[in-house]
Amino acid sequence: MDTSKRLKELRKATGLNQTNFGALFGIPMRTVQNWETGLREPAEYIVNMIEKILTYEGRLQDDNNGDK
Repeated sequence: MDTSKRLKELRKATGLNQTNFGALFGIPMRTVQNWETGLREPAEYIVNMIEKILTYEGRLQDDNNGDK
């Protein structure tokens, strides 16, 4: 799965909208939007870090098993 799709799935798993998801990480909403639409592609290490933080904070639902 490409990083844009992974990021979108992670955000949806948190139940946050793009604005609140971006604010959680200090990322502008427009950047999150560009990543999710595929206009820009986030670096894989960024998506990995976001996933690790969300997992550590317990923000991901149990049905998100981290498949890549």
